Amino acid sequence: MRGLAEFIMRGRWQALLVAVSGSVFVVAAPLSAAAIALVTLARGLQEGAWVALWSLLPALLIGWMSGDYGTGLLLLGGFLGAAILAQTFSLSLALVGIGVISALGGLALLVFNSVFLEALLTVFDAFIESLAESGSESGVANLTRPSLTQVAGLMAVGNALLACLSLLLGRHWQAALYKPGAFGEEFRALRLPMGWAVLLVVVTVAGGVSGGDLAAWTALAGVPVTICGFALLHHVARARQLGGTLLTVGYVVWVLVDIAKIGLLLAVLLDAFFDVGRRAKGA
Repeated sequence: MRGLAEFIMRGRWQALLVAVSGSVFVVAAPLSAAAIALVTLARGLQEGAWVALWSLLPALLIGWMSGDYGTGLLLLGGFLGAAILAQTFSLSLALVGIGVISALGGLALLVFNSVFLEALLTVFDAFIESLAESGSESGVANLTRPSLTQVAGLMAVGNALLACLSLLLGRHWQAALYKPGAFGEEFRALRLPMGWAVLLVVVTVAGGVSGGDLAAWTALAGVPVTICGFALLHHVARARQLGGTLLTVGYVVWVLVDIAKIGLLLAVLLDAFFDVGRRAKGA
């Protein structure tokens, strides 16, 4: 990864090559967004905007032909998140900003590109039919056809998560090249301001309890909170000298146990009020 970061920083054409690769190959899109973030953070908004603009053109062209503008939104989210970070020096604010950008992108998808969403639901229906024909009645019974609104919301959540991770990767590359070790300290210190923490946690939990279309959209508020929760987990593990044990267990439990997801949100809320991370460091 460091080699790729060094290649990106050799010049604007090398950076553009990596950024454009994500427009053509979807699997490379997060790396392309990270490359745009790295250029924006290391060389300024003007250089980052140049790379972002020229990499967005093929992404938008492919979106126009296929109906899928997800890659373009991811690249845009990576750039705007890095721009917010470069101007405010606040990683938490940049993550929240990406959530807002992704929400607007999801709304645009729902309003202007419902045909693409209908096509996705057609694929889902075909999958359900194939399960029914194969005799998997129990599997079919557990699957509910989502609405267009839910699909748009879920796509916005996925895009927000990828854009946030791309921004973190770009920040990590910047630190690895110019200030080794700085990203780890910055990530472990990541916290949400009290007001933002309360608002985002309340929105996420309320939407999840209500269910339906709303839950798919309010999950957007949970993306930056969850990332801050894992930052807190890393902080506690480092302070308590638990190595990778706590982190491994924490990630596995979060994936497998639904209540752990709520617990992580509440931990971020408590940290905003009582600074759990700093208390753990001093313990």
